[in-house]
Amino acid sequence: MTRDLLDNPLTAEERTLLDAYRLLRELAREAPTPCVAANARAALAPIAVAVTDLGLSFEHLLDDGC
Repeated sequence: MTRDLLDNPLTAEERTLLDAYRLLRELAREAPTPCVAANARAALAPIAVAVTDLGLSFEHLLDDGC
């Protein structure tokens, strides 16, 4: 994705943030151990707030147990 929810192009910082968000979300879903899953969800929560506030993505983390 190279554009935000308002169809504006993403900056390099926004792309980096969105990449981190996607990696943590995937890790939270497919974690090899419960401690990794719990810590990935804990790290994901504040990043998800930033991603939503910037209008980069809008997803409900409750679907992933966050």
